[in-house]
Amino acid sequence: MADAAIGKADVIARVAVSRRYRSVSEAVVERLADEELPKASNVADAEKRVKRRLHQIFGAYTGQAEYSRLMVALATAVASGEPEQVRTACRAAMEQHASTRERLPILDTFYEHILDITGSPASIVDIASGLNPLAAPWMRLAHGARYSAYDIDRGLIGLADGFLDLLGLPGTRALRDVVVDPPSESCDLALLLKSIPCIDQQRPDAAANLLRTVSCRARWLVVSFPTQSLGGRGKGMARTYQARFDALCAELDWRDVTRIELPGELVFVVAGTGGTGA
Repeated sequence: MADAAIGKADVIARVAVSRRYRSVSEAVVERLADEELPKASNVADAEKRVKRRLHQIFGAYTGQAEYSRLMVALATAVASGEPEQVRTACRAAMEQHASTRERLPILDTFYEHILDITGSPASIVDIASGLNPLAAPWMRLAHGARYSAYDIDRGLIGLADGFLDLLGLPGTRALRDVVVDPPSESCDLALLLKSIPCIDQQRPDAAANLLRTVSCRARWLVVSFPTQSLGGRGKGMARTYQARFDALCAELDWRDVTRIELPGELVFVVAGTGGTGA
């Protein structure tokens, strides 16, 4: 037991000094170390296994962005008072994460499709948020609307927090391992965009547990899936993820669901049972 504890501490320390993963939540690294150490032949092997897992759920989607430089560009755009300049700066920043980069060609209409169903939200909870909070200017949000965001990376959360503060949008922006600790705050609209496949890679029951918790506190929940790989291949992905979502709906007894198929993304708008008035 003592050796295992020492091994875990060593793995966490090694990941903490790696350039690519040093900003990842220690809680996530610790959980992955717990899962991988029993399979590893030694500490170095465990470190490789943890980094491989981190690549699957995080590293494959984001590069080495200079968040301080992006924050300066965003702040300059907001200070200009020109909405189009703000959107231009947001688009440039969202290029730094694969998930939001893929959505840029449809961003001008993406939230229109969703908000036509849900109405304009007074509160949002963005789960595994990445750089999606930078799409706030497309969400019809009134000044002072509450926007909470959770991710596993300090750089992403820091940029989101700084930008949302500039827009006058309060809320909780924090590191969170949603696989084991789903957010439970009430909201009008919860977002879980293109993250179920990554969650499924971590624990088979995590997605259902997360969605069950969130849907009980949200008036509306938006779940989406990519329909093409990072390499641009898309054969069969929409069918595969439709089947995955259907299985989740059956498990969670979801019936009020609207399906929206957009280029590169399959979107489901679900009526929740909660909300800010709940």
